Amino acid sequence: MLSNFRAFAQSPLALVIIVLLVLSFAIAMPGAGGIFTGSGDAVVVVGPERISQREMAVAFNREVSRLQEQNPDVTREMAREEGIAYQVLQQQISMATMAARARDLGLAISNVAIVSEVADVPAFRNPVTDRFDRDTMAAALQRSGMTEDQFARDIEGDLLRSQLMATLAGFTDLPDQIAATRYLVAEEQRRMTGLVIDASTADEIEDPSDDVLQAFVDETPGANGEPLFTRPEYRAITLVRFQLEDFIRDVDVDEATLREVYDYEIATNQIGTPALRSFTQLTASDQAVAEDAASRLSAGESPAAIATELGLDAPLAQTDVQQFEIPDEGLGETVFAMSAGEARAIAGRFGWSAVIVDTAVDAVQPTFEDERPRLQADAARAQATDDMYDAISAFETVRATGASLEIAAEESGTPLEVFQPLTVNSVDADLQYDVERYEALAPEILPAAFDQLEGFETNLESYNETDFYTLRVDEVIPSRPFELDEVREQAERRWRSIQIDTQLQARAEDALAQLEAGLDMETVSLIAVGRTETATLKRGQTAGGFTRNAVSLAFTTEPGTHEMLQIGEGRYLVFTVDEIIPADIAAAPAADLAGIESSLTTELGNDVVAATREYLIRDYGITDESVDGRLYSLAIGETDPSTQR
Repeated sequence: MLSNFRAFAQSPLALVIIVLLVLSFAIAMPGAGGIFTGSGDAVVVVGPERISQREMAVAFNREVSRLQEQNPDVTREMAREEGIAYQVLQQQISMATMAARARDLGLAISNVAIVSEVADVPAFRNPVTDRFDRDTMAAALQRSGMTEDQFARDIEGDLLRSQLMATLAGFTDLPDQIAATRYLVAEEQRRMTGLVIDASTADEIEDPSDDVLQAFVDETPGANGEPLFTRPEYRAITLVRFQLEDFIRDVDVDEATLREVYDYEIATNQIGTPALRSFTQLTASDQAVAEDAASRLSAGESPAAIATELGLDAPLAQTDVQQFEIPDEGLGETVFAMSAGEARAIAGRFGWSAVIVDTAVDAVQPTFEDERPRLQADAARAQATDDMYDAISAFETVRATGASLEIAAEESGTPLEVFQPLTVNSVDADLQYDVERYEALAPEILPAAFDQLEGFETNLESYNETDFYTLRVDEVIPSRPFELDEVREQAERRWRSIQIDTQLQARAEDALAQLEAGLDMETVSLIAVGRTETATLKRGQTAGGFTRNAVSLAFTTEPGTHEMLQIGEGRYLVFTVDEIIPADIAAAPAADLAGIESSLTTELGNDVVAATREYLIRDYGITDESVDGRLYSLAIGETDPSTQR
């Protein structure tokens, strides 16, 4: 089956079908009707551009997923509360204004350009044929939560914005003084003396009572405004998964099939490099003339001179051709049996010829054993994919009768997984985090479970690019505050940290007052039980207790004055600027100034683009009142769609 599939993918008929698939995008681009049309209700309308509810939802979900890659504890609720949804809305509006103005100015993107962009997306290539594939595209878009309409609109919008912004950002010349000023600012230094007070010298903290800890647990707020010590929501699920790797393990690939695929790939030059010949051909009227011409070619005479003297047609030169590209099979076989510099008289299907081979490159072909691992992996994957789809079909056939997940799994021979209550980030009821369980469930499956109603089964969904799942939420355990005994250790550790920090802050404030009263740094260091540090730094540099924030503050502080700030948990710094050391522009390397000029050019271009966006938002009259609040709330999940009429 695999060899037949590969053979079809390389056939002229397959090429025609693939071309027609790609052209179908062009026929159905926005404004022409078809798969890339329609928008639905708009959250915001910007001139000729519309930001649909679905577009907003997809953009918000993408941003939440990006944040969760950095911090798995981030939830959609947290993202909304922290203003992420509003930031995404503003980004969408900004992009829409740029695209709208591009259209108003008459800029347009051709269907050919959009089709070309679509066909070049690597994720849309069939892994077997490495060609654009409509089904692969549909699956990839489904995994990312996008429709074909939206993807095409995104591409068109990106290309329009690129045209407009490339013009806006096209600055090249800047006054030399600007780069010189940037250099002076960057190279200026501050010499500083500081007093570091940290937890290593803190006084002992007495053990807290249960009442103190209970009040701390109840009242300490977290990032979302809820108590810090809050037990998250848990859900128990029943899960059925179809994972390609599970099916690959059971595949036994036939040796004959691998040989067949290898021979086909060799024959069609899909692997290795083919033999090539460059040669010159003189067509002769008979054998005697051909042999005479071949003899002269061997002697080094010019083919053109020979043709003129013997009254032959002009020489035909062929460069770097493969054997199948020579129409005369007999001629081709003989030419590819010859070496570079060799000349012969050859009787072909169309008569006699004298031929001299100019260059000869022999084929380089990997052996079957060299290719076996790849062939076996490809064949196993293809067979496993078929087996997995067969298993899915059997399972879904039973489920279509109304059977539960348990019955459908049993009758189709499909494994069933039951998970005790877990958080959305795969933490179990004992507050244990399992990395493997997280990687297997949390990125896609558990978030879907937390969007599902209890007792209902989901449709079969794709995930991990190759696999599928369906699930049922069996139990929902709501979020609640922790009991003291559940978090005593963590609560006491946090409480002690706060007590120590409060103590150290008071010490630092006293030290600041003493320095401002005229005591010297060494004396104050002894009183505050701290240590002194000195450093000479540029903007952005750090050393010891002089953190980035401290150095930034130092560059706004006049020499002789004192400042205090917290530089970490249980760490405070009280410092003074002793001296300002200016940069010497005469000593500035030319390469440094050139680099600064390049950076400034980019920055100014970005500033112009940003200013243009702000202007366009005002010009199109976009305000908070322009946003359809109901559709916006639906898009970011603030409102349950089932309650809408």
